[in-house]
Amino acid sequence: MEENKKESIIDEDNEKKKPMTTKQKVFFGLKIFGNVVFYSVLVMLFLFAIFNINGGNGTENFPNIFGTGYLSVQSDSMKRSSGSKELPEWENYEIGGFEKGDLLKDSVFDKDDADIEHLKIGMVITFYDASLKGLNTHRIVYVHDTGSGKVDYVITQGDARAQIQAYIVPGTKRAEGMTNEEIASYDYMLEASGAIENVLVTNIKGIVKSVSSGAGKVLDNIQQNYLFYFVLPVAVLLIIEIFLVVRNIMILRGEKNKAELEGTREAMLADVEAEKERMRQELLAEMRAQGLVMSEDKPKEEEKVEPEVKEEATEEPKEEVIDEQATNEVVENNEVVESNEETTEVEEEKKETEEGTSEE
Repeated sequence: MEENKKESIIDEDNEKKKPMTTKQKVFFGLKIFGNVVFYSVLVMLFLFAIFNINGGNGTENFPNIFGTGYLSVQSDSMKRSSGSKELPEWENYEIGGFEKGDLLKDSVFDKDDADIEHLKIGMVITFYDASLKGLNTHRIVYVHDTGSGKVDYVITQGDARAQIQAYIVPGTKRAEGMTNEEIASYDYMLEASGAIENVLVTNIKGIVKSVSSGAGKVLDNIQQNYLFYFVLPVAVLLIIEIFLVVRNIMILRGEKNKAELEGTREAMLADVEAEKERMRQELLAEMRAQGLVMSEDKPKEEEKVEPEVKEEATEEPKEEVIDEQATNEVVENNEVVESNEETTEVEEEKKETEEGTSEE
């Protein structure tokens, strides 16, 4: 039994070490690819869900992942017109104009950075716009310093509107020839018309770091058709994954049942062999008791010699039979000779008697 178990263990090890066939390799590769796609889509769906929870229009929360947010431009308020003259200060700005369909990459604004070192004219920021009841992204045209280096609010304006009615800051080149009252009246008119926005630093959500032309359309398409791009593939892959899990469970259960049946079969065979051996021993003991079988303690050499002795014993009677036959033949020959001699004597006596009678 131990040898059979060892052989079965060796066979199992050989089966495990047996190289996979081409079909098995293809199936294994497809399985890995499916798992990668499945979990990748799950991660993307998870990130997409986080990215859009309480984000976008209608809320003041800024959608971001680990401090970075991506926003799709929904209007041309920052698009610079080629037919209008550009402002001279634009040449020094890191972020230029952009248009609807572009994608903005923002870094989350930290309220501790509300100072003149981190908020400067020309920067493009994303903020919560109460008039829009959502997020808006425009350029800073004025920074209000409280006197201690801290900033309490900024004024922003879109580049498209700035080409028509640029915000005027007192003391700048654009304000030359204008009194402070005229500048204040002009800026108030811009604010009233919605050409500029007065933004508290508490409403600033992010600072634009880069612009990807046209990439915002992709984000819009995904947001509008997220059921098709995410939910449906995830549902299909989830069904496939469930099928594979159930299939693997069935295979494992089948292998387990097979192993249990094999173990039961081996146990039954062992019981049968043990029962046979027990019955054989009982039968041998009974036959020994009746004297029908010699003891097993007798050496095997004696058992091998017995047939030779028997053969010799069987050969000796043959020689005796031959001797007896020869003796019988000699005896018969002697009797024949004696009978012939007696016959000859009787005949001679008859002749003598006949001769005697004839003489008389």
